[in-house]
Amino acid sequence: MKQITLDGNILSDAAQIHDYLKEMLDFPEYYGKNLDALHDCLTDLENTEITVTAPKEDGAIFQKVIRVFKAASRENAGLKVHF
Repeated sequence: MKQITLDGNILSDAAQIHDYLKEMLDFPEYYGKNLDALHDCLTDLENTEITVTAPKEDGAIFQKVIRVFKAASRENAGLKVHF
């Protein structure tokens, strides 16, 4: 099982989050680095566990990413997300 941690205290903007997830989860080169593309790639993953640590300061983009993770994990039994 692939396991990663997404720490909102380290990754604070959309570009950093998308770059990190693309690299760590082996998203395809054509990954669009937006929330729709993130959802599509997350629903295709198998045997993946992601631990998400929300930032101490309320980051709007991070809250949107969390919503995408929740939706994708409901659709994909192979994706486990812990908050």
